[in-house]
Amino acid sequence: MTQTMEDKDRFTFLIVEPDDDVAREMSAVLERLDLKADHVRGHLKAVALTEDVAYDCLLVSSQGVDISGLELCAMVRAREARRSLTPAYIILVGPQGDMLQVFSSQHDVDDCIAGPYMDLELEWKMRRALRAMALCRRYGASRLLDRETGLLTPEGLRIYLGEEVNRIGRREGWVSMSVLSVPGLADLRLSYGDGWMEWFKNGIWASLRRQLRNYDRLASMDNGFLCLVSPDLDEEGTRSMLARLGAAIGEYQFQDDVPAARMTLAARYLCVRVLGDYRQFERTSDVLWNWVCERMNEPVPEGVMGHTGAVDLELRCARTL
Repeated sequence: MTQTMEDKDRFTFLIVEPDDDVAREMSAVLERLDLKADHVRGHLKAVALTEDVAYDCLLVSSQGVDISGLELCAMVRAREARRSLTPAYIILVGPQGDMLQVFSSQHDVDDCIAGPYMDLELEWKMRRALRAMALCRRYGASRLLDRETGLLTPEGLRIYLGEEVNRIGRREGWVSMSVLSVPGLADLRLSYGDGWMEWFKNGIWASLRRQLRNYDRLASMDNGFLCLVSPDLDEEGTRSMLARLGAAIGEYQFQDDVPAARMTLAARYLCVRVLGDYRQFERTSDVLWNWVCERMNEPVPEGVMGHTGAVDLELRCARTL
C-alpha cells in the first residue's frame, strides 16, 4: 500500500526523547518522508500532552528522565482502553540492552528499534507505521484489527458478528460464516522456517481478502484457522465465494517438481437466516459464536462442506451437499 501526501497529512506524530540531538536526528528522518512531528523531552509530559492531542504515532525513547518508555506505553494503553479510544501506534527506541525487557513485557508495543540504528532503518519503520495506520483508518478498526494483515482479531470478529446479527435479524436476512484453513502450511514451516512462513502466509491472506466484498470480514483465529463472516449471503453465494477463494489459493503454488507444496482451500460453512426478536439478538450472536468456537476444535480436512438453516435462540440446520 502506497501513501499519498494526503494520507501522510492525516496522521500526527510525537517524538518523546530526552536528548535534543537525538530528537533532531529523528525529526530529520521524518522530514525526508514529508512527516512533521512534535517533540517533548519528558515522558510524563508526553502522557499529559497525549491527553489533549490525539497523536496517531508515538516514537518513544525506552529510557526517560522520569518514567521509562514501557511505563509511558502502559499509561497510554490504559487510557485508550478506559475511554475506548483508537490506539496510537507506539514505537519504542532504545539500546540493545533494553530490548529483552521490551520483548518480555505484556505492554502492547507496536514496534521497536534497537540502537545504534541507521537512519534508513528508522525510515523503514516509519513507512511500516504509515501502512499500519492507513489500514486502521480504512477499516475503522482499533485493537480489533491485525494491522499487519488487515484481518480482524477473534475479539474483533465477535463484535462484528454481533453487530451484523442485530442489523440482519431485524429483517430476517441471511448471514454466512466459514471456517477456512490451508492444509500443508505446517510442512512449509518445517522446510523454510518461521520467518519465511509468516511472510508467505500473510501474502495468502492478503490475496484472499482481495476476493471479498467490502463488507465481508475475515479474521485470523488463535489456532491458525481463518473465519469469514459474510452478511446477506445465502448458500449459493457462499459456495461461489469459496470457489473464488480456492482459486486464489491455487495461485500461491510452487513449481510442479515440489508436489508437497501443492495447496488447496479447506472450508466448513454455515448459512442461516436470522430469526427471532431484536431483544434476543445478543443471545443469537452467542449461538453463532459458539458454532465458530466448536469448529476451531475440529480438524478441517481438504474440501468444502456446509450446513444451512435458521437461528434464533438455538441453531437449526442440516448438512448440504
